[in-house]
Amino acid sequence: MNKLTSEISKWLMQRPAWQKEAVERQLEKGELSDSDIVELANKLKSSTGLNPSTSPAFSGLQNVGQNVEVLRLVSIGDIQGIETLKPFRPLDFGEGNLSVIYGHNGSGKSGYTRILRRVCGHPRAEQLRPNIFEPPPEQRQCVVTYQVGSDIHEEIWEASSDPIDRLRAVDIFDSEAATFYLSSEASVTYTPPQIALFEQLSNTCNRVKAQLKQEQGTLVSALPEIPAEYVSTPTARSYQSLHSLSEAAIGDLKSWTQSEQKKLDDLVDRLKTADPASAARQQRKIKTQVDQLVTRIRAASEALRKERIQGIRNARQDAFTKRRIATEAVKVQSAQLNGVGTETWRALWEAARKYSIGEAYPGREFPAKNVGDRCVLCHQDLGPDARKRLQDFDSTIRGTLESAASNAEKTYTMALERLPSWMTSVEITTVCTAAGLDDSWVQALTEFWSQVQQSCERLKLGEPREQAMLISTPTENIEKLQAYSNSLEEHARQFDQDASQFDRAQAAATKLNLEAKRWTAQQASSIDAEIVRSTKIAQYEKWITSTNPQSISRKAGELAQIAITEAYVQRFNTELKSLGAEHIRVTLIKTRTAHGISMHKLQLAGATIPSVTPVEVLSEGERRIISLAAFLADVGDKPHATPFIFDDPISSLDHDYEWAVALRLSQLARDRQVLIFTHRLSLLGAVEDVVKKMGDPWKKDNLVQRFIRAYQGISGHPTEEGVASVNTKRANNTLLNRLDQAISAGSKDGPEAYERDAQVICTEFRKLLERTVEDDLLNQVVKRHRRSVQTDNRLGALPRITSKDCQLIDGLMTKYSAFEHSQSPETPVRIPGDAELRADLEQLKAWRTDFCSRPSEPMA
Repeated sequence: MNKLTSEISKWLMQRPAWQKEAVERQLEKGELSDSDIVELANKLKSSTGLNPSTSPAFSGLQNVGQNVEVLRLVSIGDIQGIETLKPFRPLDFGEGNLSVIYGHNGSGKSGYTRILRRVCGHPRAEQLRPNIFEPPPEQRQCVVTYQVGSDIHEEIWEASSDPIDRLRAVDIFDSEAATFYLSSEASVTYTPPQIALFEQLSNTCNRVKAQLKQEQGTLVSALPEIPAEYVSTPTARSYQSLHSLSEAAIGDLKSWTQSEQKKLDDLVDRLKTADPASAARQQRKIKTQVDQLVTRIRAASEALRKERIQGIRNARQDAFTKRRIATEAVKVQSAQLNGVGTETWRALWEAARKYSIGEAYPGREFPAKNVGDRCVLCHQDLGPDARKRLQDFDSTIRGTLESAASNAEKTYTMALERLPSWMTSVEITTVCTAAGLDDSWVQALTEFWSQVQQSCERLKLGEPREQAMLISTPTENIEKLQAYSNSLEEHARQFDQDASQFDRAQAAATKLNLEAKRWTAQQASSIDAEIVRSTKIAQYEKWITSTNPQSISRKAGELAQIAITEAYVQRFNTELKSLGAEHIRVTLIKTRTAHGISMHKLQLAGATIPSVTPVEVLSEGERRIISLAAFLADVGDKPHATPFIFDDPISSLDHDYEWAVALRLSQLARDRQVLIFTHRLSLLGAVEDVVKKMGDPWKKDNLVQRFIRAYQGISGHPTEEGVASVNTKRANNTLLNRLDQAISAGSKDGPEAYERDAQVICTEFRKLLERTVEDDLLNQVVKRHRRSVQTDNRLGALPRITSKDCQLIDGLMTKYSAFEHSQSPETPVRIPGDAELRADLEQLKAWRTDFCSRPSEPMA
């Protein structure tokens, strides 16, 4: 395990368990699916999800990014409806690693590179257009052939479709890429897989966060809206901020007590009362009714308690006993009849006494005992025996026993008279109505007074069959009535106060707040549900916070500083040096790290005005070479064998930079496919010279030269080897073969067909003459598209040149220059006939054979 991998593994072991599982899935699967994200979110929410990981280290870190198959572009063909491209056959990039595709301006190079930018998903690729000089095509497509490992893939690609995924790894350098590297802040195209893991983990965090937010969004509040009339109350404000309340405050919102109901009722009464003084009197009047009721209940309970009832029973027994004794004593010997001394007899005796004293013998004692007196009952004369008998009766009645009996009877009678009077049902209803008591009180009082009535009646009857019931004091009801009485007094005092000073606005606000509290108490279950929801929301917020990728970005930045930034800057400096541009005062800096991605930008080194950019200061050639250095530093260190495509990489460069670019691109081709599109013969020659230095075997196996041209408004046609790419002898024979083909075309399709092909041969013949001067006459000592003059064993051949040689070459150059340069339409160029053209070609061929056979002078 290398240092970078070890550092990453150590850091990951300190991360929450869910993030460790995310990394393990990334190492196993690469791109995570939506179901992976859901499972990771569930892992995060579990009891162990946020705990640091304790499982073994990540063995997969050592193998990440390995075993990537080689990718190659094979060809592009069957192009329909794209730009002006419609080649007769596919553009084949060959089997070698270094392919140079050469063509004049307008030959179709840009069309091919535009297709490649779109097919490969280049971030700055423009839309492909059809040939605007032709009717809209029915189809816009091409066939792209590429190789992955040993497998060949051929795909029909629609011009408006998405890029081919497998070709997204292809890197392209063109004018847009050059501008981008010069002026934009960007991430490194290639990130070591271990560092890229952080970028993916950061993205995973964001996806898990989105999943959690989606789940959190389903926790919709079902808490009822508080009625509008209560919105301004303190209770409403508490209700609307449940999440910030304490447990006690929430409990208060859900409760509604009797005292609160009483307070609300009191406020309602106070606010309804227009005359508080009158209301106070009314309250006290009701209080009087209640107090009187309590007094009667207490009195009845007291009168019929056990001790009192037993006292009545004792008095009754005492009266009975003493009367019996007295009655027995009244039974004198003179009595002639039975029953003397009984209660009836005594009543008769007392009636006779009253009549005698009041009517028959006023002012005289009873009984009358004088001679001649008569009985007040039968009016007969009283004889001696009768007078004596009456005298005996009176003496007995006035005796001690009679007195004791009478006193005992009076005591008993008074005890019965002290028994309480009971309330009838009518009285009960009337009292309850007057006292403001509800029907439950009517029932309770009816039961109580019924028991009182029953007990009193039994006591008054002497309990002949059933004893009187003991009446327990209804303490609870008495306390309620007393509390009611007290509240009536409180109300009365409040009304008294209101009569002198009453803040109705404050009372109304208090009443409204109490009503709001009563409403919130009715929503207790909804409040409980909201608290549960709020708790879940808070938990989700905690979970969501744990998905913040900031710490991942920080760590990625630390590691990227070593594994990316420092290496990127070093590669850039190395590329500048290899391209001969180390003297240009530019530097590559890291600007920031965002979501685990390090961002970099080019800036001038040592500039006194930091805001000035390289684009504003450097020349066009300098801008081109440092943008190429930035591109190569960015993508050149990729371990994956994916193709590089360069579109006119030497634009605006001088010969020195051109040679350096050719050398660097050839070096890249040692381990990957490199495609170079150019219209510069100098680059074609430079690449060929560089490749020669790499050895003929490598050149034979890897250098591929392709030529494309336009014909009758259609571009992109691959052609046979051009005269500029092969030796002059072979080029001469090639033109002779083409002449045979032109003659055949003329015979078949008429003189126009011959002249069309012959004109091309004349143009190529002019180029061949130029190369004849360079390669044959001057023995390659000096070449237009090569920066150096080569004298190695070449100067000895120059003395072979004669004036006749110069005249021949000069004459042919003059004759065929008309086909290379523009001519006046008033003097059109005549196309040579086939015999004339063949004679000129054969003449040059024969001259070359003769000239090259001449001996060279030995060098001293």
